[in-house]
Amino acid sequence: MKLKFLFTVIVSFLSFGVWSQTLGVDTIQIESIDIVAPRLQHFSSTEKTVQIDSILIQRYDGKDLSSLLQKTSLVNISSNGAFGALATAGMRGASGTHTSVNWNGIPVNSLTTGSADLSLINAGSFDQVQVIYGAVGSLYGSGTLGGAIELSNKPDWKKKSEIGLSSEIGSFSNYKTKLFGKYSNKSISYSGQAFFQYGKNDFSYTDFHDFGSPTERLNNNENRAFGTIQDLHLKINEHYIDFGVWYQVKEKNIGGLMGIGAPTSYQKQRDSSFKAYVGWKKLIGKFRIEAKSAYLSDYLKYTDRGSATSTGYKIFSEIESRRWLNDVNLRYYFSDKWSVDINGKYNWLKGITNNYDGNIHENESRATLATKYTPLIGTFIFTYAKEWNSEVNPPEMYSFSSLIHLFPTIIDIRSKASTHYKRPTFNERYWNNSGNVDLKSENGWNYELGVVMLSQKALYGDITLDFNVYKARNDDLIAWQPGSGTLWKPINIGKTVIQGVDIEATHFLKVKNNSLRTSLKYAYNDAYNNDKESDNYKKTLAYRPHHIVKFSSDYLFGKWEFGILGTVRSNTNTWEGDQVDGNMLIDLNGGYRFDTNFAKIKLTGRVENLLDESYEIVRFYPMPGRAYYLGLNVIF
Repeated sequence: MKLKFLFTVIVSFLSFGVWSQTLGVDTIQIESIDIVAPRLQHFSSTEKTVQIDSILIQRYDGKDLSSLLQKTSLVNISSNGAFGALATAGMRGASGTHTSVNWNGIPVNSLTTGSADLSLINAGSFDQVQVIYGAVGSLYGSGTLGGAIELSNKPDWKKKSEIGLSSEIGSFSNYKTKLFGKYSNKSISYSGQAFFQYGKNDFSYTDFHDFGSPTERLNNNENRAFGTIQDLHLKINEHYIDFGVWYQVKEKNIGGLMGIGAPTSYQKQRDSSFKAYVGWKKLIGKFRIEAKSAYLSDYLKYTDRGSATSTGYKIFSEIESRRWLNDVNLRYYFSDKWSVDINGKYNWLKGITNNYDGNIHENESRATLATKYTPLIGTFIFTYAKEWNSEVNPPEMYSFSSLIHLFPTIIDIRSKASTHYKRPTFNERYWNNSGNVDLKSENGWNYELGVVMLSQKALYGDITLDFNVYKARNDDLIAWQPGSGTLWKPINIGKTVIQGVDIEATHFLKVKNNSLRTSLKYAYNDAYNNDKESDNYKKTLAYRPHHIVKFSSDYLFGKWEFGILGTVRSNTNTWEGDQVDGNMLIDLNGGYRFDTNFAKIKLTGRVENLLDESYEIVRFYPMPGRAYYLGLNVIF
């Protein structure tokens, strides 16, 4: 009740402060970008948001999203071996189930596992990749304790057209080809792409878990993927209409594990997904109205023959999920500085698999109230949300955040206090012999304070700095724990605390047609069990590194570009109590671009893991050593 009262006072104060500005106002000048901008973007302007540089997106165009984020952000990637293997993203000491991945505002996390497999998402498929650290639960919903990742292809209303081809070949028989095209004018903005990718992925590695640490070669690790993404945006008499389709298939042979003897595996997995949405938005007077509907279908088939001579399957598992997501939003502008937003959602969810006791069907709905006030001193945002689910009872959620211009054009202060929650996933509740329908939803509070030094002249160039401290308390954390034999089960392990610091500094120097951009990022995190009744009290949670460091420097000279990128990750522990050693990885890259009478051409080259380090991120899953890549990009 005290928290509700506090938030009521804050909203009342903001409302009183701006009400006088709205009296007698008949015409409000609302920027068109605010009309078109997604709702989540509108109410995340006080959050720490990092947009991945387009140069880096193009550089890792042939890789999946996990590779891009692992090399360029303070996201903690958990990967079962790279090259199409399962990869999830954790942020600020949280797991992959606490990171919401969204495509044009539509959550694409798995309905069954709760996390998003980033190996299914190509890094170069989107114009914009944004990382929102500590995304607000009252705005995004379940599972955003760590943050959110936003993927989108931004509409362009200028008259232009292009068609292009990009291709890359690399070590371990890897190659990818993508055909893409764009067309736009003042009424239409279209972008489309189709791609195919293959890799044998038979890399060598040092097996730390075998006697004498022999060098082994991974087999049965092929990966094939193909798909298409289509985006169409229409502007008709100030009506904005959006369409999107995303279809993708991945077939992955799952390689053997590290350990005694040569790696042997007869496992295979096929993933296919279909996503489509339609949206509409319109400004009518002081009202902005938006509606969106999306359909998502995901299918996974996992098989294990057990041996090379077996004609049947040791394991045969199929999992399918279907979702129909609906969103209606109404925003009222009291002035160009103050808006109030009401949002309603209804989702239909269905899980289909023989691993449950029958098909699972759930309904959920959600109501959100949000207000944003932007006086000269900064931006203030308050959100309140209540969700209803046919099987679980989510708590009410609140958030208050601000971005204050302490010294305009020099220093901004960012602050936030909010609640969060995560409901148990379908697998956590319904999986045969493992699921637990009595699992409690996670819930808690998180706080954040940040200082942003805006671009300033220093060291012969421009420098920016972003410093943040944060802390989160989480009750009833859900984690899969080893049980009897090889069986793992999800349990509520109790109270946990996540706290830490992240720092990002960027320096940009430009002299004539020479430019040098250097970035240094560091994150310290301490995520531990805080349940005094637990045997693991004060112990660090599994696969949460205390230290992550990212460094990059890119030099552009005329038509040439060169770069170096380094990542450092400290040791982590497993749920069984074993240690996974940290690693230091370095990439080198270069490129040359030129124009002809019929096309713009860019040639690229890249060396990954220059030091040829043998390492693992998840215990027993080897990661690739040094690899070479050559790429070609042609735009007609």
